[in-house]
Amino acid sequence: MPANNKGFVFSILFLCTIFCADKAHAQAKNAIGIGVALNTSRENSQGFGGLLQGEIKLTKSVSLVPSIGGEVPYAVYAGLAGRYYFNPTLYVTAGSFAHYNGDDAGGIGGTGGIGFMLLSSHRQTLDLNLHGDYMKNDYRATPVAGIRLIYSFSFTRLD
Repeated sequence: MPANNKGFVFSILFLCTIFCADKAHAQAKNAIGIGVALNTSRENSQGFGGLLQGEIKLTKSVSLVPSIGGEVPYAVYAGLAGRYYFNPTLYVTAGSFAHYNGDDAGGIGGTGGIGFMLLSSHRQTLDLNLHGDYMKNDYRATPVAGIRLIYSFSFTRLD
C-alpha cells in the first residue's frame, strides 16, 4: 500500500475514533496498554509503528509510563516518562528514551507531549497522544513529531 494511502486510512480511523468518543473517567492508574503510532521526522522518514506501555500510579494525578516499541524513525526503543493529569481527560507527559536502529547506530533522546482520553470505562481507556521527540541519530540531532493511539487495561477500577 503506498504511503499516501496509509496516511489516508489512518486519518479516517482517527476521525471515526474522535466522533465515537464518550465521556472519560480516566486518571493516573496501574495499567498496561498497546498502541499504534504514526511519526514523521525532519529527514522525511515517515512511518507507522507499534508500542507496549505500562502506567504506574504514584498519586491520583501523577504516574510513571515505561514503554518499548518499534517505530519509524527509532527502529527499536525503550523509554520512561512521567505523566501529569490536569483533569480526567487531559494530561501532559515528559521523559527520555534510548533507541537502536541497527548498523551500530542508536542513541538517547527526550520526549514531551499532550494526551487526551477519548474513550473510557471503569477498566479500559483509549487515549490519543501527540508527542514531540528530540534524539541523536547517527550523530545528528533529529526532531520527530508523532501521534499515538493507545488502548489500556487498568488493573484498578477508575472513578
